[in-house]
Amino acid sequence: MKRVTWLIAMIVVTTVGPSYSASSPKPGTPCPKQNVTKVYKGKKHTCIKAGKKLIWDKGVRATQPASAPSPTPTNTTPTSSSSNDPSLSAREQAYNLIRQAHSSSKGASSKREITIVSHPTTKQADLDEIRTRANDAISFFGADASGERLHIIVGNMAFLSWTNQELKKVQPANSSGHDEWEKWVASNVNSNNRCTAWNAGSHGFTSDGAGLISVTFEPNDCTNRRQVVWKTTVEHEVVNHLQNRWFKGRVDLMPCWLNEGQAVYYGSALGTAMNFTEFKEVLAWHKRFKREDLMSAAKRLGYGIGSSCGVEGGYEAGRLLVEQLIIEFGHVSLLNYTKSIVDTPGSDSEKWKVAFEQHFKISYDKWLEKVVPEIEKREL
Repeated sequence: MKRVTWLIAMIVVTTVGPSYSASSPKPGTPCPKQNVTKVYKGKKHTCIKAGKKLIWDKGVRATQPASAPSPTPTNTTPTSSSSNDPSLSAREQAYNLIRQAHSSSKGASSKREITIVSHPTTKQADLDEIRTRANDAISFFGADASGERLHIIVGNMAFLSWTNQELKKVQPANSSGHDEWEKWVASNVNSNNRCTAWNAGSHGFTSDGAGLISVTFEPNDCTNRRQVVWKTTVEHEVVNHLQNRWFKGRVDLMPCWLNEGQAVYYGSALGTAMNFTEFKEVLAWHKRFKREDLMSAAKRLGYGIGSSCGVEGGYEAGRLLVEQLIIEFGHVSLLNYTKSIVDTPGSDSEKWKVAFEQHFKISYDKWLEKVVPEIEKREL
């Protein structure tokens, strides 16, 4: 099953790093060495890697013992110090659950089998970034992504036919679909947006069973800086690929809001390297796509929407619902629910709803009645 994402750049981001302070580990400022800890104003801060930089995290209360790193963070319940802190917003509490799991996964990170085929015009720095991002995203999911292999094709908007041919080489059974992809992308590019657009997609599996992802950059003569949402693109597609793996190729069984909402939420958190400011900026970028009130969207974005999910509100409504599930039930519970859908008895269109009620002990519709007013008051 093929899934593609169309992204058009709208904002420019410039990041300036402050100098390192030895006396006060202010969150987001540079720190000396990964995993070094420092207690300041009642919080224990850890030096973490954010992209290519080392920065202090937001810290946890020093009176709470830190959880030991686990090689399978998705099976470990994070400490409750940050998730139940009344001084934090609901958004930051949910985000901190992901941050804690991310910190644990770093200690267990290992190199994955990632094959990258790139157009000759591709910059080496872009290839290195894609490999690092893909590896870190897979590592975050621990045992839930055990033994994962990826085949990533990195192309250029000026040479779409090259990407098409590379896709056909490793997935010949979907040749007609790749032809449609090329025509569709080409039809969306014009003289006004050629330097502000790129394409990325999760295309299912190669003929030898690896996850197939494509990333297509803007032409090389373009000099504009990529906006912050680019930092989430690879992670977003890795999540969509893992969903396909967990669903044994039947990702069509997922409700639209969960399919794209999960990819947006986790892609945003992981892609911004656990920088909460950038995370919020990415979510604000996605908010541009809101089409209707949340209750209407949540009820409509269920089974059977397919590849049009993103443009029909799945990104915005979906990530709000996914975030709420993490706030209420936690990161681990959300993943367990997701993976349970495929084996839940019932008709294809009802599996996700049946699994929802079995797992969270409340029907989806009743849950919406309870949480949508709360989400809209908080966010919309």
